[in-house]
Amino acid sequence: MITSNFFVDFKFIENSRRIDDTVNSLDLDNRRSVREALDYLNGLIRKYSEEESYSITLGKKAFAIVMWMLRYINENGLTSRFVITQRDVFEKELHRISREDNENIIFYCESAGIEAVSEADNFRIPFDFFIKNNRKLSGYKYRLVYQKLKDGVIEVSKEQFIHLLREDFVVKIMGIYGAMSPGDSQNIFRKYIDQLDQIKNEFLEIKAKSTISLGDVDFTMFPPCIKTYITQMRDGENLAHLARFTLVSFLHNAGMTNEDMIALFRTVPDFKEDLTTYQVNHITGIISGTEYSPPKCATLKSNHLCFMGDDTLCPKIKHPMQYYEYKKKYSGRKRDK
Repeated sequence: MITSNFFVDFKFIENSRRIDDTVNSLDLDNRRSVREALDYLNGLIRKYSEEESYSITLGKKAFAIVMWMLRYINENGLTSRFVITQRDVFEKELHRISREDNENIIFYCESAGIEAVSEADNFRIPFDFFIKNNRKLSGYKYRLVYQKLKDGVIEVSKEQFIHLLREDFVVKIMGIYGAMSPGDSQNIFRKYIDQLDQIKNEFLEIKAKSTISLGDVDFTMFPPCIKTYITQMRDGENLAHLARFTLVSFLHNAGMTNEDMIALFRTVPDFKEDLTTYQVNHITGIISGTEYSPPKCATLKSNHLCFMGDDTLCPKIKHPMQYYEYKKKYSGRKRDK
């Protein structure tokens, strides 16, 4: 069985009084956790400036303290970077604790309030858990139409379940973060205000230098899905694989250079220049010999990557490029009048 030292404890993070007691305690172990949290944030910012990930496993107390420090700093880009990198750490931890048997994953699920039953090397999970957490996962394995559904229960493999748990981790963490009181965070870190303000100022300086350039391409004519992907990247979020493919193929067909596209991806937490360069060159035909077109709107909808909202043009078109071409054509007519 996994122990209480597993690095995430949702109930502990939610309890502002316990966090306050820990942060302002004279206990040596608690003071080490505060120092671990401060060191981690400084390292996270350093790696942010170097456009590298920072996949460090924090202690349970330090993880919770970092979250409350981020609530005080209140910068979405830094919070997103933390959550995404820790999401990957979380996934690695799940693989680690499940090497002997699946009971360790069930033990985690019980502590996180997740219903799951282990059967051989598969898991039976509620239908609503699957559809809540499959939205950013690409591939047919995560589409509802390919699942075995019986009496509101879906059977998935260990690999699928760990990926779903990873996404659920992000949802839970962001939900807890959103419910945190900024006033409580100011009170908790009353002894550390100067240090946290310095961390925030360093991040803002780095952020100011990291601008997103779209070259000569007109952002105002993009469909809502493409605008959303770019906004998510600007906020430091990782995109699902299909969203990245859609973005690159769309921007290529809209006229953006490969160099500008690679620069665009520098803001995502898991940016790797060599891999990004290869993927962009493959999608645009330099390596593959095939210049790919973005998926149709129906494909984006089925993969939870459509963000039409109340846009009046989206229901009338079937492809992102069709949206862009219509906007350009209509804009040209308006200028001619």
